[in-house]
Amino acid sequence: MELLIDGDPIVYRLSYACQQKEEDGSVKADPESHTLHSVKIFINDMLEDTQATSYKIFLTGKDNFRFKIRDDYKANRSNVTKPVHYQMIRDYLVERYAAQVVDGMEADDALSLSQTDDTAIATIDKDLLMVAGRHYNYVKKEWRTVTPEEGERFFYKQMLTGDRVDNITGIKGIGLKKSDKLLDNTPREEWDKMIIDLYMKEFDNGFQRCVENTQLLWMLQRDVEMPMDFINYEKTKSKATKKE
Repeated sequence: MELLIDGDPIVYRLSYACQQKEEDGSVKADPESHTLHSVKIFINDMLEDTQATSYKIFLTGKDNFRFKIRDDYKANRSNVTKPVHYQMIRDYLVERYAAQVVDGMEADDALSLSQTDDTAIATIDKDLLMVAGRHYNYVKKEWRTVTPEEGERFFYKQMLTGDRVDNITGIKGIGLKKSDKLLDNTPREEWDKMIIDLYMKEFDNGFQRCVENTQLLWMLQRDVEMPMDFINYEKTKSKATKKE
């Protein structure tokens, strides 16, 4: 089994763990050698725990296409200061573990595009739960297998709830429980219409907003297309308008 490792959370978690805020507000970081040793232990423990025969580490690079879709994507993170050893750990993952820096998209997309029957995604990012296959949470040290149906449902739930972490606004008042209830009480073939109608009521430019959110939320996947059908919705609506 090849382990597909999301390197972004590792960089942030370990670099923040290796620094402390002083009483005067300044930040004091651990020595570089101690920090890199912590990274090495973390990666090696993960490989031992999973018994992976090979691995690939992915890091997000520049020119993520999602920033061109909406300029407020991840805007809630714009003022967050990167930890002291952020770049050093990234460089170490590239030099020591041959981590791949992915430009044009996110590391998440590279993970999901690389997922096959012979791989497992290692991350703590819930967004990747829309990708079928084996998953390993390297903080909780828990395994999970996601079916194609579960992955698709997870995407539709995110379309309803949005994603606060990435500053993606969904339908107001709909959280995890209500989204489950809506999907449970709506026939699968009507999920698209139900969600688009809710967006049309919620936003002035609801249809466009719904299209944009699919582009922001959907993880690019091998041989799997984003499931929402906007073309059929437009045709159905056009026919209904003509009858009126």
